[in-house]
Amino acid sequence: MDPKGDTSYTDQKGRTRWQRNDEIAKKLQQLHEILVIGGYEESHATRYSRLAYTISRHPESVAELHREGRLSTISGVGDTIAEIIGEFIETGTCTKLEEFAEHTPKTVLELTALPGVGIKTAKALYDELGIDSLAALGEALDEDRLEGFKLMGKKTQERIRQHISENLE
Repeated sequence: MDPKGDTSYTDQKGRTRWQRNDEIAKKLQQLHEILVIGGYEESHATRYSRLAYTISRHPESVAELHREGRLSTISGVGDTIAEIIGEFIETGTCTKLEEFAEHTPKTVLELTALPGVGIKTAKALYDELGIDSLAALGEALDEDRLEGFKLMGKKTQERIRQHISENLE
């Protein structure tokens, strides 16, 4: 553990990894998903997903780089991205995420954690059917409102129904 409280570990390939980097990467992935679901241009939002991958594998503590003012040494990190990462480190969220969450509830991210539901399916569920959470999806399944929904076949619906019953009840 470093003196600033970030814990390192060694992954299966023998690389040094950092727990805070993993946490920040997860937040960047969530930002990517909420932006896409909220209607942000996908080609622009993809940078956050790519950056999440880079940060999760970065050999140095990103929190330490932030403290030292060296986030820009990471490929793909400019001033704006450094500011977003800094907000995540200091507050656990960022302004951009909160602005989009005003119009797209964060609970919609529960959908992308389901087996067989990617970001495009979650966006379609939200846009077309108003489904914004795992609970809302469960209700829609119970009411057969997904009948004919092109992005989710019967087998996927059954897997999700089973997942919901095992994890919500």
